[in-house]
Amino acid sequence: MIRLGYVVTAFDRAQAALEWLKAAKRLPDLIISDVVMPEMSGYEFIQRVRSNPPTLKIPIILLSSQAELKDRLAGLEAGADDYLPKTISPEELELRVKALLTRTEEAPVSLTQAVAKTFSVFSLRGGVGTTCIAINLAIAISQLWGIETCLWDMALSNGQCALMLNLKPKLTLTALHDWNEQTLEETLLRSMLLQHETGIKLLPAPEAFEEAELVTPAVVDLVWAPLQTIAPYVVIDAGNHFSEAVVPVLERSDAILLVLTPELASVNAAYQALRIFSGLGVESDKVHLVLNHIFPASTLLPAKISSGLKKAIFAELEYDSQNFVRSINQGKPYLTIAPKTAVSLSLAKMAYKLTVAEKRHERLILEGDVCLSKKSMDYPTLRKLRAA
Repeated sequence: MIRLGYVVTAFDRAQAALEWLKAAKRLPDLIISDVVMPEMSGYEFIQRVRSNPPTLKIPIILLSSQAELKDRLAGLEAGADDYLPKTISPEELELRVKALLTRTEEAPVSLTQAVAKTFSVFSLRGGVGTTCIAINLAIAISQLWGIETCLWDMALSNGQCALMLNLKPKLTLTALHDWNEQTLEETLLRSMLLQHETGIKLLPAPEAFEEAELVTPAVVDLVWAPLQTIAPYVVIDAGNHFSEAVVPVLERSDAILLVLTPELASVNAAYQALRIFSGLGVESDKVHLVLNHIFPASTLLPAKISSGLKKAIFAELEYDSQNFVRSINQGKPYLTIAPKTAVSLSLAKMAYKLTVAEKRHERLILEGDVCLSKKSMDYPTLRKLRAA
């Protein structure tokens, strides 16, 4: 806590803490208490804090090795604002502390930024490149307009965004699975995001396969609103399953990039996905086909795929296995290691097509040669992209 800039006063006896609270010229902003203590339990300590008018509203976190539901209920009934197991990670404890401190501030955080545009990258077939496309699309949007872009890894059972960006998560969505509050403040969500040098922020997926079920639709609801205020655009790696948590994400997205490869099984998976989208009431023009050539050659031509699915191909990525493998193994985005390839240009065009209408509406398109950011890429000018 000292590392975070908080001044900490500690006591080894509850009675000593109560005496200090009565005499203190400045009361603490938050109390963290154990359950099992000498002289009195944490439950009794909280009740005595709550019985004193000056300390009545101080938020209290109760820590205990007793993590059963009855123990949690006893803590909350005693007056605790949060009840946490002692096995909690320092990062999650930090998040809970910030949540309580933010909730008790006199002025709530203002959410004045416009709601973000959200693009989900999805497929019903694994191994087609959804994660690579999501990562590089987010970077392309960020550097195309010189803005922050959020990348949300919702490939819950096997999320690889952090690995492929060489980032190490401290907190993931699993920290929110038993969140007591009805909302999540933007400042708290920001503390969960990982900053990448390309200008994007990552909200990582669970690190362990068995933790995927902890990310419920309720967690999605909790995250959705504040995430929409952090950056103008959110790109979501929606994985390759119609899970209970992923479906509401897809339904709320402004566009769904349905990824497929030029082989029959992938085309069939795309057909099934389109059928399910239709059943969910997702508008057809919101779903865009992205054809990723992961093979050096295929007899299944794009025109035939488009005809079979009765849908135009929105974007097409050429075969470049060598650079994609380099990107994955080095933990560096494709756009940064191969910025001048046809694939990079296709990714930039895709980012441009998805965002240009809104940018024109905002009157952010300038006349003349407005170049993409040269920080890590060297693309053609926007004038060339507009003509493409």
